[in-house]
Amino acid sequence: MDTSIEHELDEGIRLEQALRWREAEEHYRRALSAAKGEGIAEADLRMRRANALLELKRFDEARAEFDEALTSAKTTGDPAVLARALVGAGVFAASRGDLSRGEEFLLAALDAFLGRHDRDGIQGEGWALLNLAAIYGRTKRLDLAFLTFEKARARLFTVENWVGVATAWELQARLRESLGDPDRVDQDFHEAMVFYEKQGMSEKVKELRARAGGRRVV
Repeated sequence: MDTSIEHELDEGIRLEQALRWREAEEHYRRALSAAKGEGIAEADLRMRRANALLELKRFDEARAEFDEALTSAKTTGDPAVLARALVGAGVFAASRGDLSRGEEFLLAALDAFLGRHDRDGIQGEGWALLNLAAIYGRTKRLDLAFLTFEKARARLFTVENWVGVATAWELQARLRESLGDPDRVDQDFHEAMVFYEKQGMSEKVKELRARAGGRRVV
């Protein structure tokens, strides 16, 4: 991938981690205008823009961009790029209440990542697992959900993907919250804060601290 495109992706991710979703979406939209026909770069930029649109609740635009990301990923012929796009499609489907389709997308992505033992493969497997765990929780397969969150954290920890580790703890906390388990909710949110802080995501730490009752991270 062109180094200038890598820089654009890094800058967009920095905006995402600061929860500056509107700026991130605009950034990716501008970057895409220069990456048309660039294969892998276009697919990855489209997927990240789609995620920003989802965070902004611009659902029709997000759906269209996820579709474009999948199309672009397929044209690259790169299994890892397609698997990343499938994760995005699974997250979108689940966010709109289509849990069975979301699960299908994520299982397909997981199957593609399982054969890879490099950093991208392990990282992709971890993200697919944590989103699958959230779906298992929503469909009341609770033992499977907690086991899958644990597996996701293990994968993501090995590649030092602190955002992924934190996200897995946060989603697990939200599941416990829905189950009425306040003590362990607080513990899980604090674990999430530790790893968000490790990544330097101060805005996310503030958000979760307020949700967890304002206690200090220990």
